[in-house]
Amino acid sequence: MASSVTVTLSPAQDAKWKLFHTQVHEMRVKKSGLNLFPKMEYIVRGLDPIKMYAIMIQMELVDDRRYTYSNEQWVVSGEALYDHRMSKHIWHKDGVRTGTEWMKSQICFDNFKITTDLDTTDATMIPLVTMQKYAPVLTIFEVPSQGQSRIFNQPMVIKIPYTEFIAVSNYYNKTLAHMKKMQNPKCYHKFPKNNEVNGKKRKSSSASGLTDDSTSTSSSPKFPRITPSPGVTQTINLVPATQMLFNPFLFPFNNFFASGMPFPTNPFQFPPITQSTTTKKPFLVENLI
Repeated sequence: MASSVTVTLSPAQDAKWKLFHTQVHEMRVKKSGLNLFPKMEYIVRGLDPIKMYAIMIQMELVDDRRYTYSNEQWVVSGEALYDHRMSKHIWHKDGVRTGTEWMKSQICFDNFKITTDLDTTDATMIPLVTMQKYAPVLTIFEVPSQGQSRIFNQPMVIKIPYTEFIAVSNYYNKTLAHMKKMQNPKCYHKFPKNNEVNGKKRKSSSASGLTDDSTSTSSSPKFPRITPSPGVTQTINLVPATQMLFNPFLFPFNNFFASGMPFPTNPFQFPPITQSTTTKKPFLVENLI
């Protein structure tokens, strides 16, 4: 696949991810499923206009640590309880398309939710473990046409560093919760009840007590103005040079080869492609108030 391919987030979503990354980003998740906010909305440039591509997204476990919120900051509390490197993947709902079709508009993954149900069989749910750190990973596959050798070229794996987050049942950082509320009026910002963190009573209650119907008259925290950097190219990491036989029956959607041959619908998932090495460096909350 051409090395000139660039992948960025859409300007609106890029600005939100950068804003929330000024804190340790918390992402709410519950058993019934929640959408990611901000969205994963990409802009891809540099694909071959006539070649066919399929795109999928996963959540990668950033490190093998488990975190807790103590004394107004996130700290490491131990080893991850569920050490999965890559989560279940979700193929983009548009299936296989030409490079021209992928590049003519933004590529939004809004067809999945994150859940705490590790045993879910729902194909639209990605299970995560709370108090562990994740990052979205985009993978672009070049799909050979029927007349070509049925070998995948090296897929492209794209990870954007400032999209990392800690999965939580409820928000812990007041500043981040207010940020999300300001960016998304539908955002449900709730703190653990009864001063509890991870099932244990807090020593400090300063981060508790705020709910959606809060009537507090305290002034809102001040936030930095974050604007996207136009034209910034995200790092693209190629998978090690291992070839994979192409099998259209592994794709869970209908679409077409360049020759017009349809892909059959099949519920089986495509096998994981790679496992990335990760850093083990925890973030500390930067108080902006």
